[in-house]
Amino acid sequence: MGMQEPKDSQVRNFKLVFNLTTFVSLGLFVWAMCSAYKRLDIHLMLWIFIYILFAIYFVMIIKTLREQKGLKRFFTHILTLHLTPLCIAILLFVYLPDAKTTVSQSEVQKREVPEYSKPLSGRPRDYERYFNDMQDKQKAAAVANGLETFESRAEIEGKYDKLQSDNKLERIVTNSNYIVSDLTYSSPYVVPKMARLLDDIALLFQAKTQSNAKFVVTSVLRTNEDIANLKRVNGNASSDSCHCNATTVDISYVRFGQDGANEQENYLLRLALAQTLYELRKEGRCYVKIERKQYCYHITVR
Repeated sequence: MGMQEPKDSQVRNFKLVFNLTTFVSLGLFVWAMCSAYKRLDIHLMLWIFIYILFAIYFVMIIKTLREQKGLKRFFTHILTLHLTPLCIAILLFVYLPDAKTTVSQSEVQKREVPEYSKPLSGRPRDYERYFNDMQDKQKAAAVANGLETFESRAEIEGKYDKLQSDNKLERIVTNSNYIVSDLTYSSPYVVPKMARLLDDIALLFQAKTQSNAKFVVTSVLRTNEDIANLKRVNGNASSDSCHCNATTVDISYVRFGQDGANEQENYLLRLALAQTLYELRKEGRCYVKIERKQYCYHITVR
């Protein structure tokens, strides 16, 4: 009996650790698949699924060996083989979307591109690593170029005609250059300077893609009322947001108005948008912050 109890305790501990890692692995698997889906990376989803199948296969093999030869030599092996495929899949999730070969000019049709525009090349990450303009910098530009905060959407509508005639505010709508999504916590109004910037972003973006592809604007002007409503679902929403000054928009980097676009096309669209913003930011036209949780670029006109 004295020898049996330690062995039973070892078995229980093994089962506890194994079940815990299984649940953690399944949770990470679901997270990785959802993130890959949001990034529209079907190949990555397939790789994650394949690695999960390998993990299950290896676990079944080790389980069989454990039943035949005991725990001593296989305890570490089973944890390693159980977690390694998923860890590799998650690393692929982080690396693979940007681990593309450089896009050559031959991959797009010939079309006149503005002289200051560089040919489409590199990876989105090459440009996005510069998109780190923080709140203090963007807020200073918003105050300098924007309007006072509105209390409600009703106030905007009541003042819009006067502000428009004074060339202080413009309404933006879906057009041939870009798409304005259904706005839940903001209204489609910007200062004229931002409206011109949006048009320039769109024209340069389409020149780089050699197409009529459109990016999607997901957030625009927020009132104090919008901020209060947003805080109910997002505790990180700021009352001092640059969106309150009509100088700032969010542009999605995963959603484009391109019906039937495949993974490579979506990748090229993201690359073109990143390079476009990089060039305009370098010219001093705007500040840009990449928001990975919201899958968008936070852009304030300068």
